[in-house]
Amino acid sequence: MPSVEAGSLVVVTGVNGHLASTTALRLLQKGYIVRGTVRSLRTAAYVKKEFAQFGTSFEIVEVPDIVAVDAFSNAIKGASAIVHIASPVTFDAKKPEEQFVPAVDGTLNLLETARKERGIKKVLFVGSIGSVIMTAKDPAKEIITSKDWNIYTEQLVNNSDDPMVGFHIYVGSKLAAEKAAWKFVEDNKVDFSLTVLLPAVALGPIHKAVTGPPRPDVSLGWIYDYIAEVPRKDGAPTAEISLFVHTYDVADLFVASLTSPEADGERIIALGEKSSYAAVADILRKAYPDRKVPPADPNAAAMAFPGAEVIRFDTSLGAKLLGGKWRSLEDMVLGAAKDLVEKESRGWDKE
Repeated sequence: MPSVEAGSLVVVTGVNGHLASTTALRLLQKGYIVRGTVRSLRTAAYVKKEFAQFGTSFEIVEVPDIVAVDAFSNAIKGASAIVHIASPVTFDAKKPEEQFVPAVDGTLNLLETARKERGIKKVLFVGSIGSVIMTAKDPAKEIITSKDWNIYTEQLVNNSDDPMVGFHIYVGSKLAAEKAAWKFVEDNKVDFSLTVLLPAVALGPIHKAVTGPPRPDVSLGWIYDYIAEVPRKDGAPTAEISLFVHTYDVADLFVASLTSPEADGERIIALGEKSSYAAVADILRKAYPDRKVPPADPNAAAMAFPGAEVIRFDTSLGAKLLGGKWRSLEDMVLGAAKDLVEKESRGWDKE
């Protein structure tokens, strides 16, 4: 597929979100023109101010309902590429349709609109590393690659009695949306290439509004649990089963994919480090000795999945596109913590 060079217009959906706002920033810094979508312009004031330095290279348009027919028609006019990030990112859903409908139908709606807009050369989609866990492989014996697929989550999303059902619904919605995207490209004549990033828990500096203590079921909330003036956790789990990636690495992979033919038609696993929340707490404790960061606790519950202790991933394509190196866990954690502490100290943001 043709390269999408700096100076081109790139649409970023859900631009007032954590990962999407970071992606918009990195695109702007590389010389792209960015049009971000939000559900309501009322929630876009902070991001608009954050990127005011880029002048007319950044604009925001309202897409109130991403599943509505032709919802994206005006948003993508004149664009050369789309980075689709808008999708529910919480673990509190009780029924699959709460997240499956916007994730799957919103994605297909966007792709259908992109198919009609002949200038679109690349569509970049954010999936989840959850789509390559719980595969048919024995993770103790084989490395997980982008060719592997989660084969169990779709069976788990309807068990409302499972305390992990919210996690399964989130992962299932990302998995279903990704499968639908690949099938759409396969079944339809399209002029664009599709690239899917499969990021781990994304941490890093914050370029969006945080209007209060972050929810405890999102990535920023998992940092705030330990760094809050009054910590929300009593102990940090020591199990080294948690998967992390820097938001800048994910954003930079999107940027690199615009000009790299190696990314066309690929799934790219984005994982910087496999570690524990005890390690996260250690980083925070050293950086913020005045805060009451909870101690390591081997009995504290950690979000786990079968094979989490031994699973290994092939992240070579992502590393290559990034120039050979992933940012460190320390960079991820401190980037997020610095902004959270600052926002908390001034009474949080106004949207």
